Amino acid sequence: MSDTANILVVDDERGIREGCRRILTAEGFSVDVAVNGKEGWDMVRAKGPYDLVLVDLMMPVMGGLELMDEVGRFDPEVIMIVITGFATIETAVEAMKHGAYDYVPKPFTPDQLVAVVNRGLEKRRLRVQAQRLIEERDQKLLEVAKEESKLRAIVDSMADGILVINNERQIVLWNPAATRMLNLHEKLETGKDIREFIPQKDLIALIDKAFTPDTSQYTVLSEEVELSVPEPRTLMVNLSVVRDNNGQGLGVVSVLRDITELTEINQIKTQFVTMVTHELRAPLAAIEGYLTAYLQGLAGTDPQVSRQMLDRAKQRAHALLDMVNDLLEFSRLEAKRVVRKKELLDLSGIITNTVELLKGQGDSKGIQFQVDLPESLPLIEADRCEMEQLFTNLISNAIKYNVKRGKVIVSAKKSSHALNIKVADTGIGIAEEHLPHIFEEFYRVSGPETRYTTGTGLGLSIVKKIVESHFGRIEVESKVGKGTTFTVKLPVKEQRK
Repeated sequence: MSDTANILVVDDERGIREGCRRILTAEGFSVDVAVNGKEGWDMVRAKGPYDLVLVDLMMPVMGGLELMDEVGRFDPEVIMIVITGFATIETAVEAMKHGAYDYVPKPFTPDQLVAVVNRGLEKRRLRVQAQRLIEERDQKLLEVAKEESKLRAIVDSMADGILVINNERQIVLWNPAATRMLNLHEKLETGKDIREFIPQKDLIALIDKAFTPDTSQYTVLSEEVELSVPEPRTLMVNLSVVRDNNGQGLGVVSVLRDITELTEINQIKTQFVTMVTHELRAPLAAIEGYLTAYLQGLAGTDPQVSRQMLDRAKQRAHALLDMVNDLLEFSRLEAKRVVRKKELLDLSGIITNTVELLKGQGDSKGIQFQVDLPESLPLIEADRCEMEQLFTNLISNAIKYNVKRGKVIVSAKKSSHALNIKVADTGIGIAEEHLPHIFEEFYRVSGPETRYTTGTGLGLSIVKKIVESHFGRIEVESKVGKGTTFTVKLPVKEQRK
């Protein structure tokens, strides 16, 4: 890293761009500027690598998050700092996910800018120095002459935990991964009895089993061990007996692998399969029943009865299609392969059209719809299709979990920085203990009122992902028997006069 740091400022506002150039140039830095993400990306490839990049989030042609992804792949060590007018916890978290080191909210003072840039460059300097030290360490490791030192270095660098125990149940060799997995805070000493420092009785019993004559014919003994301290986790323990040339056992090598995440993934997969199977079985059985009755002529010659059977089969098929679409949409959002076509939008038309489109779903319950929107809403920058899906999910839920002759009220309120849209209903409501979980994947509130309501538990999870991808947030208020109100807050891009 040279003495003069190279900095790139990418912002579509000329005042911010040139202001940053003057401030940072006066501090002795070499500064380039770009008017949008594409121009910035071209400059990184042509003139890079840069030590630090200042990035605005909202820009035409290529946004700040996309630029950070490209720059991060090009140079993982570059320091990226976000400059934004929508400085919220959500935007900060999203920026950090894309590789941002810090962010500066607009407007900012020269001192604030210089301070955060200096912190970032110090981070860059430490990274480069750490990388250099790692390279020097690796070089020295190659020069280690003694076998004992080589063995210790290799064992210490392993991600799996290693415990080597002799026939007297004394510790001979261990590595940091093992002490971390077993939560061993005390200093270990060679020759110490394992029963003095390993509190996990299941692990001790498994090690003892490896010493028994009954297991002498096995080359490896593997078993899962559940730990509860300091937090629940699952270890896969593989034990191998070390033998001399005469076949006599000298001790046991234990290899510990943390499989907690794999276990949790398997549990989630099992829950998912169970949920999908349960949700698909009832409508498929109903469709088969209606079609069988129709084909066998059980409806008689009355065309009205036949049509009712086919209509009910169609309704069940439509519910299945909605379920499959939810699963596909969730998979698309989770895989982060979404292509968003953002534009300046007035949500009035989208909200009004969505309500009109869904009114038919509320006819059977006699639900009344009320849309209360100002004459003109501020413009937001969003993907039209995702906004339509967002409000379709919220309004559908308001209908689905409403009571007979209930109300669905959609309203909007504008502020200087955010547009707040509320979707309220007078339905069954959500108990307080369920509120923290309703945005989780596959979570559904169970109760007598929802027994016959189909769904995957993905609708609100999809809503939350869409809102957060547009740098907004969603809130919920609910009382059992009184109804539920969801509030979507989206950043304003342009105010209407």
